[in-house]
Amino acid sequence: MYRRLVFLVLLVLVAGAVASWLAIQPGMLQLEWLGYNLQMRTSLGVALLVILGLILIFADRLVRGLFELPGTMGRRLARRRAAQGHRALALGMIAVSAGEPGEARRQAARAQRLLSAPQLTDLLSAQAANLSGDSQAAGRYFSSLTRDPDTAFLGHIGLARLALEKDRNDEALAEAKTALALRPKSALAARQVLVLQAERQNWAAALPALNVMAAADDDDERESLTRQRAALNYLQARGGLTAETGFGDDQEGQDGQDGQDGPLTLGNAHIKRTIMNQLQAALKDWPAFWPAALCLADIHLAAKEKRKAVRVLETAFRSMPHETIAARLQNAWNSNEGTTVSRLSKLVGTSGDRAHHARRIVAGVALSNGLVGEARRLIAEIPDTARDATVWRLAAMLAESGDEPDMAAATDALRQAGDARRGHCWQCTSCQLVHDSWQAHCDSCAGFATLDWRRPDGLSPLVDTGRQSATISPPAKA
Repeated sequence: MYRRLVFLVLLVLVAGAVASWLAIQPGMLQLEWLGYNLQMRTSLGVALLVILGLILIFADRLVRGLFELPGTMGRRLARRRAAQGHRALALGMIAVSAGEPGEARRQAARAQRLLSAPQLTDLLSAQAANLSGDSQAAGRYFSSLTRDPDTAFLGHIGLARLALEKDRNDEALAEAKTALALRPKSALAARQVLVLQAERQNWAAALPALNVMAAADDDDERESLTRQRAALNYLQARGGLTAETGFGDDQEGQDGQDGQDGPLTLGNAHIKRTIMNQLQAALKDWPAFWPAALCLADIHLAAKEKRKAVRVLETAFRSMPHETIAARLQNAWNSNEGTTVSRLSKLVGTSGDRAHHARRIVAGVALSNGLVGEARRLIAEIPDTARDATVWRLAAMLAESGDEPDMAAATDALRQAGDARRGHCWQCTSCQLVHDSWQAHCDSCAGFATLDWRRPDGLSPLVDTGRQSATISPPAKA
């Protein structure tokens, strides 16, 4: 604005200066034409020429403006139409986000009428149709998106979602694979492939999709992705065992806590190494995943490699203490009761919830082998505030044991068990459902690898006077 004003002032000053200079210059201009003789001062002639030039320029602009008027009006109308179309598109997207199918479809139709951008309008129309429950119309719109290279990825993702809603998992998997092929680094497409391949129990095909998701480096999902990778490696190993020995023929990879030394004998060295590598990879990603440790230890025990089995079991017990690991260690050590309890005690940490959990397990081993004093010592090391229901039930059993049973203390311990938090179990991290054993999919939400061995969340204390979880039975002598 200021620049234009300064330029105008300078132009007026320059024009005035030139006019003043011409006015003081001597000289006459004479023009003779067709018998006419015209005389004027030179300065006036120059001024007339300038005025004539300005008139010609104005006339040229006027003529051009008249010729270009239809096009100018057309462009203005097109810009106005585009602005209205983009407004309808934006309102349609807002309606989809707000869950208003009627408004979304109305704005989608208006946007299609005003805009010549089928990629955007078809996407909005597909979302609006899907929101209103018209899956056929949504499928048509998503299919039209697949014909444009710029929107083909979104079209296949939409078709995969529609197929999932209709329980056509094979079709959904094919669409998700196509979308992943179009964008190999897409975590969205990789997630669909992972879920569908895992549902088909095709563990080997699900692992590359998981790697794509891990490459996205999402900190919020890093823990769950690590657990899923461990589960896939474990499930592949179980599948290899099933094919070779018939062991672990449960399709969901349940933890199977009963030792099976004989059937785990693997004759093929290459297959054995592959299975062991998969189990070791699972434990590397998820050290507390004790079903993988049990499986790996059983392979070593079947091969008469007790030192390796002991090393695996001891590491697993330190990472996540469990009664079954303690029983396997007692078999592998082949030691007497006192030595077993002593060696297990050395694996107990110094503090923390995991150490208290391990003390309770070792105390159960001691009690089951008649070492009541050692069991009481271990239970006494667990503060009352850190005791769960299984610890209190074990304390009740100890109060009833010995030459002088203390029934009052046993009753009080059972009352404390009813109010205490529950012990460790397999709980789904998504829907909080508790499971008896680990399996690939949750029975409630069908989430893959969502089960975690932990104290259950979202559950109130439950009175349970059962004693079976407080101790483990002495394992059979090898």
